[in-house]
Amino acid sequence: MNHDKIIEAKKKRREEKKKNRRGATAEEVIYIFEKILEGWKTIKIYNTIIQNNKDSEVSKKNVENISTGNSKVYEKELDIERFQYYTELRKKVYELHQKNKIIHLNNINDMNYS
Repeated sequence: MNHDKIIEAKKKRREEKKKNRRGATAEEVIYIFEKILEGWKTIKIYNTIIQNNKDSEVSKKNVENISTGNSKVYEKELDIERFQYYTELRKKVYELHQKNKIIHLNNINDMNYS
């Protein structure tokens, strides 16, 4: 086995491990992103996913983690247009999360100095 094949096998194993750890399908990740941008709470998103798909393996914790925008979907999981849509959503969700994090930290600082 040459070096390139070893690297490719490693990459493939890593992707599978991350997909399994994510606990949600690529389409569920997109759905979570869409609902976060609409202002839904993570528990409502989780409950809706479970009600609509009893076979879903997503957990509340998975939804919370994905809702930060820090969740990777691989190109192989979606067609090109859908992957581009996912990428745009992910960027918006991540920016929203960072903005909310700053607001939260500012509120904590305001409380400490009051």
